[in-house]
Amino acid sequence: MSTPKTGIHSSTFESVERQGSPVGDAGFWQLGAAQDPERPGFMHVRWGPNEGAPEHRHASWTANIVLRGRLTIGGETYEAGAVCVIEPNVWYGPLLAGPEGAEILEIHATLPGVEPLWRDPEDPAVLETERWLDREGQRNWE
Repeated sequence: MSTPKTGIHSSTFESVERQGSPVGDAGFWQLGAAQDPERPGFMHVRWGPNEGAPEHRHASWTANIVLRGRLTIGGETYEAGAVCVIEPNVWYGPLLAGPEGAEILEIHATLPGVEPLWRDPEDPAVLETERWLDREGQRNWE
């Protein structure tokens, strides 16, 4: 049995606390010191068959890495292994998992940049997500 090392934190996609929202099931990790409000973070997102998220943007650099399945982003389909790097404030989406579902790692350069800004705030999925965020208190991973 190995002894845990100071400064090394481990978990798995299954052991981390997960949040099931209207636009995916996600586990969250934050990088850096807790007192640094600009630290980066990432999430492991799972969608069931034909689930996804409406068109949106983030205020910081974002990378979406497809781990399993297929993910269509704005009409272009990406297979497992694809890496999409999105500049700050660039609209992208909608995101739609293929018929077998999809898993991605979504990496954000800063925690304040995590919260999505929705292209159509009246989209039913957006309205439900906003209600969920308010109810669960999950804005900006705080």
